Amino acid sequence: MPTEDLQGKYIDKINSDIVSKIDFTKLDRSCNSGNNTYAAKILKELHQAFVKVYGTENLQTDMQFVCVPAMLRGCTTGRNAVGLVILDLESSAEHYGSYFFTEHGVIDDDGDPDNSPQGKAYLKAHFMPYDYWYTAYCERDHHVDFDHVPASVADIINQCYPQDQSEQHDMKME
Repeated sequence: MPTEDLQGKYIDKINSDIVSKIDFTKLDRSCNSGNNTYAAKILKELHQAFVKVYGTENLQTDMQFVCVPAMLRGCTTGRNAVGLVILDLESSAEHYGSYFFTEHGVIDDDGDPDNSPQGKAYLKAHFMPYDYWYTAYCERDHHVDFDHVPASVADIINQCYPQDQSEQHDMKME
C-alpha cells in the first residue's frame, strides 16, 4: 500500500479512536507537570495506532510522507505538547509540519487558514520555534537530536515502549 494511503488510514484511525476522546486541558496539564501519566497514555495510544497501521515502528526508506506521534517542545518556553510530526523519508526525514495537541485542541503549525487567530497566537507564544522527538525509529534522520532530550520529554516517550525496549532511541536525558 502506498505511504499516502497508510498516512490517511492512520489519520482516520487516530481521529476516530483517539483524538475524539482526548481531554485537551488534562493533556496539556499532564505534558507540563510532574504527573505525565495522561500524556504518556495518549502518546502511547498514538504510537500503538501507528504500529498497527504501518505494521512497524521502524520507518523505512521506501516510505515517502509519514505522520508520526511525537513530543513537541517550545525552545524558548520549555512548554511540552503531544502531537504529530510529518516527515518526508525520501529526503532524510525532512520535517514538513506538525500538529500540536493543545488545551485549545489540535493546531496545525503550517499556517492552515482554518487555524483560528487564537490558535495561531497560542502556537507563536508557547511553541515557536520548537523541537520535536518522535516515537518511531528512523535511522537516517539527522534533524532530531535524540542524544539530548529533556528529561520530561524522554520520560513520556519511553513509556510508549514495552519495558525491554525503553531505549528505542537510546535517548540521553538532560
